[in-house]
Amino acid sequence: MARILLHLLMLISTTIPSFCFEKDNKELLLVTIATEENDGLRRYIRSTKKYDLETKVFGLGLDWRGGDMTNTGGGHKINILKEELSQYKDRSDLILMFTDSYDVVVTAGASEILEKFNKFDARVVFSAEGFCWPDRSLASSYPDVKLHEKKYLCSGGFIGYAKDVYEIISHNAVADNDDDQLYYTKIFLDKSLQEKWNIKLDKRSEIFMNLHGALDDVMLKYKGQHSFLYNVKTGTVPIVIHGNGPIKPEFNRLANYLADSWTSSSGCIACQEDTINLEGLLEEDYPSIVLGVFVEHPTPFLRNFITVSRFVFYFQLRNHQNEIDLFLNKVGILYKSVNTIGSYDSIGEAAARNWAIEECIKKDCQYFFNVDGDVHLENDQTLKLLIHQNRSVLAPLVTRDVVKHGLISGELSVPQVSTLGRKTTWILYMVIKWLFYVCYKNRKEFGYLINSDGAQTGRLHIGIMGNI
Repeated sequence: MARILLHLLMLISTTIPSFCFEKDNKELLLVTIATEENDGLRRYIRSTKKYDLETKVFGLGLDWRGGDMTNTGGGHKINILKEELSQYKDRSDLILMFTDSYDVVVTAGASEILEKFNKFDARVVFSAEGFCWPDRSLASSYPDVKLHEKKYLCSGGFIGYAKDVYEIISHNAVADNDDDQLYYTKIFLDKSLQEKWNIKLDKRSEIFMNLHGALDDVMLKYKGQHSFLYNVKTGTVPIVIHGNGPIKPEFNRLANYLADSWTSSSGCIACQEDTINLEGLLEEDYPSIVLGVFVEHPTPFLRNFITVSRFVFYFQLRNHQNEIDLFLNKVGILYKSVNTIGSYDSIGEAAARNWAIEECIKKDCQYFFNVDGDVHLENDQTLKLLIHQNRSVLAPLVTRDVVKHGLISGELSVPQVSTLGRKTTWILYMVIKWLFYVCYKNRKEFGYLINSDGAQTGRLHIGIMGNI
C-alpha cells in the first residue's frame, strides 16, 4: 500500500507543473480604443504601465463616428478592432483583453489577470452589469444568476483568445453608429454562438467591475503600497475598474486612489509623477501666463487681497474701483500688459470670463490662471507650485477654516468646470491644455476664503462693517 501511495504522489507532482505551464504559457495584450488623447486616456495608460502591461491604443487621430455614447452607439469601436486585430487572428498563444479607456483603471498585472481568466475555463469572458442595455426587451432571454451576481453583458471589457475574439468581432458587419453592446449581446444570447466560442460572463466581478449601479458593492482597500477595490457582495477583488454610465464623478474620485495613486503608507504617489521642474530656468524662459482676477460683488479686505496677490492681468470690476486703480498705478508696469473691465463697460460675468480666456488664446499663452476676489492667496509660490504639478486643470485648495480678520468658517471652495466658452462658476482654477479633469492641490497652504456675505460698498471700512 505504501508503494502505491508513493506512485500516486509522484504522478501528481509531475502533472501539476505541466498543467500550470500550459495555462501560464500565454501572452497577454491589452487593447483599447481612443480617438483623442486626454486625461482619461493618460490615467488609463498610467495604470497599465504601473503593472507592466503591454498595451496598444487604436484609433488615435481618427474622427469618432460612433455617436456621443450617451445613447446607443459605439459600433465604430468594433470596426477599428476588426481592422487592427486582424494581425492576431491566427494566434493561439495570445490572450487579448479589450477595455474602454477614458473611464477605466487597471489595478493588477498580467499574472493575476491570466490566473483569473484561466479559472473561467472559457474562450472569451465578457464583463457583466446590472442593467440590460440598450434593448431591455432582451432581459428575459438571459439566464438567471445567483444573489449579488450581475446578469447582463457589458461591452466595456472582455478577454479571450485572439482567434476567438477576432471571429466574434468579424462575425457580422456593423455600422459605425450601431450599438456595440447590442452586437455582442445578440451573439451571447445565441446559444450556438455562445457554445461555439465558449463565451461566459464575469458575473461575480472577478476581473471586471462595472460601477454603474454598483457603487455600494465596493470599498476601497489598501495593502502596503497597493490600493484596490474589494467587492463586498461577492468577496472578489476585481482588476479592471470601469466607471461606466452616469457615475463618472464617483469613478474619478475612486480613481484618485486606485492603481496605487494614493496609499495609506506612502500618501499621494501620483502627485510625484510627471511633474515640471522650473528650478534653474532663466526668467526669459518662464512660461507665458494670463492671470484673471474677478471681483463680482462687494468684497471685504480687498485691499489686503490685491496687496498679497501680486499677479494680476485682467479684471472684471464691479466695485472697489479706487483700490484697484491705486494697485494698477503702483505695480501695473511690472506686467507685459494689463486690461481692465469695469462696471462701466456693461459686460456680464460670463462674457468677461470668456473674454479673458480668449485673450489667453490670442496671446498664445501656456497657462491661464483665474482667481475670484473672495480668494486671498498668501503663498507667493502658488503659480510655481501649480505649474510644477503639470496637470491639465489644477486648483489650489482654499477654505474658510482658518481665522483671518475675525472670520471663522468651514466652507470649501469647489471649482465647477463646464465646457469651454459656456458660463462658468469657477472659484479658482488653472488651465494648462484646456478642460479635462479638475485636480485639487491640498499638500501646501495657499491662502483662505473671505466671507463677503453682507458686505456693502459705500462704507469706509467694508471689511469691518460687512461682518458686524
